[in-house]
Amino acid sequence: MVQRERGRDSHSVLGLRVWLARQPFRPAPAWATLAGALASGGLRWQRKDGLLLLLAIILADGLWGQLWTLLVRQHSLASEGHAVPTVRLLPLPYVAPESPVSRLWRWLAGDAGQRKETQPTAAWRALLMNLLFTVGLALLLGPAALVTTALALLVASLARILLPRRWGGALAQSLFEIGLAWLLGHLLFAGFAWPVLPLVVAAGYVLLQASSLALHGRRGLWLVNLAQFIPLACSVAAKQPMAAGALGITLLAPLAWQPWVDRGEEDENEGLSAHEYRQRAQIWWWAGMLVAAWAVG
Repeated sequence: MVQRERGRDSHSVLGLRVWLARQPFRPAPAWATLAGALASGGLRWQRKDGLLLLLAIILADGLWGQLWTLLVRQHSLASEGHAVPTVRLLPLPYVAPESPVSRLWRWLAGDAGQRKETQPTAAWRALLMNLLFTVGLALLLGPAALVTTALALLVASLARILLPRRWGGALAQSLFEIGLAWLLGHLLFAGFAWPVLPLVVAAGYVLLQASSLALHGRRGLWLVNLAQFIPLACSVAAKQPMAAGALGITLLAPLAWQPWVDRGEEDENEGLSAHEYRQRAQIWWWAGMLVAAWAVG
């Protein structure tokens, strides 16, 4: 009984899967949303803007993250022959068990007396529930959130096709995690204005994320380095020497680790794999992202 309660408590009501991946600084969309808001130049440290930014992070990192899981990650697991976990929802609070809303909730969660339903049926119900809350929150946030949510759906749908290709999948994931989250933060606080430097910085971090995801051994490090220096060049162009200096400091650790990135990952004791390098470098990259966003904002 206790184990069952613990299992129930381990799932949030919405089944949101914030992309922590066993790293406290993993959620790239949260960082990118904040960076987009900073780069917009319209973020004011007031209660209203703080609440708007928090809701934007929930949308980009929580609901879009669950959307990626349902449309892309589970599809990838199924195509590789792995077991696909089913998302189950808790009962709706403060609602009578037999009310129409509660029955709809249970049906969407797959709990309406159909314990042996097929995995595709459960997945579609979970997807429908996610879309309801995603569109609802996007409507609350306004046209900018609706546009970026539509783009998120488009990119996630295309990613199902591009994922088997190393660069195609990396680029789709980077656009989803960094590009669209940055765009959401920017549009919410700056409207549909398109300043050049913030867009170039965002493109640099999309390229940085894509090149790091596609990295294999030492091949491709030149592209990672090119992407790292794009935001630095933009900070210099914005005439922000202090920000450029701080951004340069954040690049020291990722650059210093590169000689230890092994060539073929044949001997795990002789350096860092591409995956380990990316894990170590990400916190420095995301800190630099905030500095660069502030510099061009």
